[in-house]
Amino acid sequence: MSLVVWLWCSLPPAQADLGATNMQLTATLVSNSCSVSVASQEQTVNMGTLATKAFSAGKAGAPPVRFAINLENCGSAVSSVSATFSGAADANDATLLALNADSIATHVAIAILDKDRNRIPLGNASEQYPLTAGVSDAQLVFYGQYVATQDSVTAGSANGDATFTLNYQ
Repeated sequence: MSLVVWLWCSLPPAQADLGATNMQLTATLVSNSCSVSVASQEQTVNMGTLATKAFSAGKAGAPPVRFAINLENCGSAVSSVSATFSGAADANDATLLALNADSIATHVAIAILDKDRNRIPLGNASEQYPLTAGVSDAQLVFYGQYVATQDSVTAGSANGDATFTLNYQ
């Protein structure tokens, strides 16, 4: 018994006086996201077959091609969502998605556009897409568009890979 008392008394003051602090932590947990539909998780957007003569530096040489990200089971606490697309940036224009290394075409990159066909710079969030209260599904509409980054676009495969991240509010 005396050994225990002696050890307690020999502790430095900062450790001997632990004190008591009452803290209460509270939270409300809500479903604050959506599930991405299976069809939207690994989709391929067919951009078509295009003539190289339609391109000139800095200009779109192709019409935009629509694609959508479908959301399901959206929580009631979420009011809007935006998407940020990431991937390898084009060396001539960092706002554009570069073609994959195995692509043969040159001097062309891919622009991501929002539902109003405004360019979304790579790595930047899109505008907020409103989610309707009481509706658990939503569709986010985007477009892909080839843009010449230099004159003399050359023919060949022109594929790019992008990843999207959803940002909820």
